[in-house]
Amino acid sequence: MPFAELSGLVAALCWTISSLMAPRLIGRFGTMRFNTFRILTASTVLLCVSLLTQRFNLSLWEHKNSVMLSGILGIFLGDTCLFSAVHRLGPRRAGILFATNAPISILLSWLFLNETLILWQLFACGLVLTGVVIAILFGKRTQSHDREQTKGRLSVGILMALGGALGQASGALLSKPALLDGADPIAVSALRVSTGAIALALAYGLYYRHRLPATALSFQQLTYKDALGLMTIAIVGMVIGMSVLVWGIGHADVGLVTTLSATVPVLILPGLWITTRQIPSFGAWLGAILVVIGASLIILH
Repeated sequence: MPFAELSGLVAALCWTISSLMAPRLIGRFGTMRFNTFRILTASTVLLCVSLLTQRFNLSLWEHKNSVMLSGILGIFLGDTCLFSAVHRLGPRRAGILFATNAPISILLSWLFLNETLILWQLFACGLVLTGVVIAILFGKRTQSHDREQTKGRLSVGILMALGGALGQASGALLSKPALLDGADPIAVSALRVSTGAIALALAYGLYYRHRLPATALSFQQLTYKDALGLMTIAIVGMVIGMSVLVWGIGHADVGLVTTLSATVPVLILPGLWITTRQIPSFGAWLGAILVVIGASLIILH
């Protein structure tokens, strides 16, 4: 298999690493401050890359409104909900729930693009939902690590993860016309992420800066290791992971690349095994595998 097709797996690995690193840093920064500075870092890098390599073109500006709205829904709302879910539920359950963006994309395409739902797609969606239910209900051991503990109400964490999946799916749908019209994918990502970064900075500065969680540390208490960890997550997850995926889609089979990128729920399990020294339960493995199979069927159809 050529490297271009393996890029989907590389992207999934990047997102897995960032998900495993996130819970501790979210606890120290607070969800909104963590996500704001993470996206600002990624936005700066993507803008520099796009400007230095002259990737902005007329096709992008013709679709700027939909791409910017995509950034609001997918980055500002979607990413904030996702990392709030990671903090509340842990990376495994948040990753499983976030994988529902595949069936949500089908539903949105059916509702707004008049695409037809066929039996095969409904079967694949059923596999994803079955996997999610199994992973949530039977995927946690009695004695589990702090990363598997629920912080706050379980229902709120589930709604946050599903909100993140909805934001991701709707954001992708809105950015699709620009890509089809010839806009550079990296430039589209730069505009999306920058729009989300501006919205996050405004929300944080005007509201959340004065309402940090009690467990969050002040800037004076944060260390250079915390800042380095946040920058690492931004670059590995958002810049490298997304850029590698976009490059792979442009040079290899789209279905295969995207399918490999959807293996995050399974890749997280050995990552948790290594970091927590606890073997994930059978329910966790079964749920994750069903989610990945279902998402793969949706993508490859």
